[in-house]
Amino acid sequence: MVQNLYLELYTFFMKQLLIPITLIFFSLFLFQCNSSKKLSGPFKAKLVATLCGQHIVQVEDVAFYKLGTDWKEYKHVFTVANHCDFVKAGLKAGDMFTCAIIEKAEEENCIVCEAYMETPELKRNVRVVQ
Repeated sequence: MVQNLYLELYTFFMKQLLIPITLIFFSLFLFQCNSSKKLSGPFKAKLVATLCGQHIVQVEDVAFYKLGTDWKEYKHVFTVANHCDFVKAGLKAGDMFTCAIIEKAEEENCIVCEAYMETPELKRNVRVVQ
């Protein structure tokens, strides 16, 4: 008797809850996948500091703040990982530009001076769009 009651309750809850829980799970999973793709850009940014092979970029677009980190007095910043490609844009400290995060940078094969500037640990490959 008690065993049949447990079986009936289990069957009822599985029928009533399994489908909604499964739909919620897959909806969240799909949303997560789509939102990460959207966060790659293009977005507005500012080159806040640059020295030889080190470049600190500040994300200026509110929708993309998650791409940066808070570091020292700066908010939403990261270090450019692909110096050789980035430097081709000819940007100077203070310049505003539009860029996108790229998965894989071109081969880094350029000359970089030995000067050192402290930069945020967060590094991203960037392609300047404008």
